[in-house]
Amino acid sequence: MKKIQTDDTDFMEKSPEAKIKGIIPPLVTPLDRKGRVDEESLEKLISHCIQGGVSALFILGSCGEGSVLTDLQKKTAVRCALKAAENKIPVLVGALETSSQKILEEIKSYEDMGAEYFVSAVPYYLTPETQTEIFHHYRFLAEHIEGKLIAYNIPPYVHCSILPETMKRLLEIPKIIAVKDSTGDWSLCQKALFLNPQGGILSGNEELCGAAMLFGAEGCVPCLANAYPAFYSKMYQYAREKNIEKVIEYQKAIVEIKKVLSFTENWIAAVKYLCARKGLIQPYTVRGIPMINEAEQKRVEAFLADNEKLLIKN
Repeated sequence: MKKIQTDDTDFMEKSPEAKIKGIIPPLVTPLDRKGRVDEESLEKLISHCIQGGVSALFILGSCGEGSVLTDLQKKTAVRCALKAAENKIPVLVGALETSSQKILEEIKSYEDMGAEYFVSAVPYYLTPETQTEIFHHYRFLAEHIEGKLIAYNIPPYVHCSILPETMKRLLEIPKIIAVKDSTGDWSLCQKALFLNPQGGILSGNEELCGAAMLFGAEGCVPCLANAYPAFYSKMYQYAREKNIEKVIEYQKAIVEIKKVLSFTENWIAAVKYLCARKGLIQPYTVRGIPMINEAEQKRVEAFLADNEKLLIKN
């Protein structure tokens, strides 16, 4: 592998096979009535996504309620997901914590379980103040883990943003194989794509998904792919083929159907309900996140009766 000189140290260029591409659903975490991880439902959801042609799975992210689950719930979900995926596709495990050291400890515990890919935002609550601090956070993790790391740019939850120039520096670190940009800021995303023509940027925002992939993003991490994986997998193929007309058609459908996420008090409840109505999981949410109620269900069903056909594409 070729060395790359940076202003801090020498890094080794990553091999192409290290990259993560395609559609990566940020899986919801199925729970039963008592709040336990519903392993049977998680296995069913994973099978549904794999059959839908996704490229990888992301568990314990924002959509997976990863920041509020207990240690037992998280480890149960990780163990179950690794088993259900059966090495068919990569399983990306979220590590969301309040300090670099705590994130590292969590990643190490998942490595002991056999996980190899990790997604981490910067520490939240006492967040980094500068881009240099952000860079050092990720370099610290990369130097101390065995697996591969995806940096997670989600400022609404951690109150700071990884700027495009910092993304470029991070992607020069061998164990950092991607940056997931969930800002919803097209200007920032576009600049990151232009600064990284070699790849490594994943779109974490569904409304920018199509444009980002046409501009060079290597994939998308859309929450609606929990329920509609095949739709997003087709869109990814059209983006790879540079079929702009089809990508626009699919993106218009996403913009319309995403309205359903505003019909519940919390958007995670809506995603879980979309999966529940397909018989994949039960709609229970973790304590503190309101579960969908009867009135919300009726509104969702009325909307889908008119619009779900948009997601049945050839």
